[in-house]
Amino acid sequence: MEHAISYDSLLILSIFAFITPFLVKSLKKIKIPYQVGEIFVGILIGTSGLNIIKSDLWIVFLSELGLAYLMFLGGLEIDFSNRNKNNKSKKNQGIIIMLMFILSLIISYLIVGGVNILGLQKGKLFFSLLFTAAAPGLMVPYLKGKDMLNTDFGQSLLIFSLVCEFICLIGITIIASTTMYGFSYKNFLFILLFVAAFLIYLVTKRFYKHFDLWAVNFKNLHIGVRAAFALILMLVTLSNKIGSEIILGSFLAGIIVSLISGKAKEELTHKLDIIGYGFLIPIFFIMVGVNLDLKLVFNDTSALSKIPFIILGFFLVKAIPCILLQYIYGRKKAIASGFILSAQLSLIIVGSQMALNLNLIDSATYGAFILSTVISCIIFPILFEYILKDDVDISSSKDKVIDRIIIREVLPVNQKYLNTPLKDLHFPEDTRVFLIDRNGKEIFPSGNTTINLGDEVILAGLSHAVEETVNLMEFIG
Repeated sequence: MEHAISYDSLLILSIFAFITPFLVKSLKKIKIPYQVGEIFVGILIGTSGLNIIKSDLWIVFLSELGLAYLMFLGGLEIDFSNRNKNNKSKKNQGIIIMLMFILSLIISYLIVGGVNILGLQKGKLFFSLLFTAAAPGLMVPYLKGKDMLNTDFGQSLLIFSLVCEFICLIGITIIASTTMYGFSYKNFLFILLFVAAFLIYLVTKRFYKHFDLWAVNFKNLHIGVRAAFALILMLVTLSNKIGSEIILGSFLAGIIVSLISGKAKEELTHKLDIIGYGFLIPIFFIMVGVNLDLKLVFNDTSALSKIPFIILGFFLVKAIPCILLQYIYGRKKAIASGFILSAQLSLIIVGSQMALNLNLIDSATYGAFILSTVISCIIFPILFEYILKDDVDISSSKDKVIDRIIIREVLPVNQKYLNTPLKDLHFPEDTRVFLIDRNGKEIFPSGNTTINLGDEVILAGLSHAVEETVNLMEFIG
């Protein structure tokens, strides 16, 4: 076959995607994000280490799909449910975020033009945008793992990182296109993507009102997941056709799903998270490490000397504007924000490759940017967590923000919950057994009803209570 799948490499990737969380968890003294652990593992088994991964067409596809899916989840995680509440507060938040972006861009321009050792004067505006970029691809899984993503603080960090990511992505795409092909209508084809996304939103919203995508009629068909993937691939394909980055299309797809899914969002997000964080996203992070060639950087002392300045640039561009956040969240969170927002990932990797293709940098400097990016997403999250380790608001954020009513399906295997009347079981407060599906027969439970092995139990209640009950029922003691 012309494009034979490297099953050996897929097997290795799958095994390491499985064991990496255990390796990261075993680190007692240093806590690093799981995604950083996956990059480390990629370095170990990739080009700079054992070199046992053959990056064929299908692995590249899965890695790119993982990045696109990660940005889709980023759009999905934006909370539009309270956009009409606390209007004044939200408006102030929006003003501060835009001021932070403008300040970031100004500081970035001064650094790129003023630090001669970086040697970036040739593409000053391009690199100013690149340094202003952020990493929602790292932000989403990291904040989600800390139960911070749905807090006001977490949403501010996410929205600011998305603003930086996509304004900068559009900016460097226009500059790159103009440099290669001259100034023409092709430089602005990305606008078609926004128009298409808006039209799809209008059509989908009208369709959703008449045909409930999450209705009981589609039980076990996961029609919502199918619709989400169809939407992702629709906008990703359009992005590819017009020469835009696919992450822009997938992000817009996430926003559309977030806007239309309503009360079904919690359940749908749970299902989509399983696909993303269980398979596609770990492959993307591992492949970031696999493709990093450390030898190229360490063999060039000039490129090696640029790394501290690049990392310092990442930090200053975000830390100084984050001072504005102290007026909303206090000094400690403002300082911590400067660190987590300084962590870079996908756009620096994409932008550095574009700069290399445009002859704005050489291969060694490209490697320095990639290595600086990896270092930044290792050290800055650690510093962020260290600053906020004693913050009561952060440690209790889960209890403060998760208060929606959700429905969840579970197949109980914990013997404590089997063959015992429901009235004698001690469930977490604010959760109820709503329905039991036993061999296709639906049972509305009473206090004397028991749960048998193999039953599908439908739980309803407040989100945190339902999730706790699911974990208890799935626990194998």
